[in-house]
Amino acid sequence: MDHKPSYLGLLNAIAVGESRGFALLSTWAACTTNPGVREVLTTVAVREREHGAAFAKRVHELGFSVREKPSERFTTDLAFAASAADDCTKFEQILRYGDTPGEDQLSRLFKDSTIDPVTGALLGRFIAEERDSERQLRACHNSLKTPVDGDSVLLQQLADRLERLTSTLSELQSLRQTTSPENP
Repeated sequence: MDHKPSYLGLLNAIAVGESRGFALLSTWAACTTNPGVREVLTTVAVREREHGAAFAKRVHELGFSVREKPSERFTTDLAFAASAADDCTKFEQILRYGDTPGEDQLSRLFKDSTIDPVTGALLGRFIAEERDSERQLRACHNSLKTPVDGDSVLLQQLADRLERLTSTLSELQSLRQTTSPENP
């Protein structure tokens, strides 16, 4: 490319931010004892890694290099992700989920009318996946905030499954008795 695109800074920021997101979430996933939290964190971490690589690739395709600036917040959050703090606290500290969700900033990414089609397609997929990741992370956080209700729901689900299993076993036993050679 002959000139520096107006959206190069955006692409660079996404490449760096997503790569850092992968480091944070994968570190946290390795430390959590909650399998449900680990599953969500791992899913989102993989997306973050892929986004970081895809945007770094796009920056290079445009003829530039990704520039990373030191971040004290990232260093602090990474150390906290590796700590023994509980998952709910990590959601609130690292992802700032104690606050009310703000305006959707992702919709602003297309304000630059000079974005080329390849970059536009990459941004579109990124936005869709980021919104889905946000939904998954918020649902996970919400489930942690109400452990009593979450435990009650889980216990009720287990009781329902056990009841269905018991009923199925009874039906199978009845069928077996009626079709066995001992019973004409």
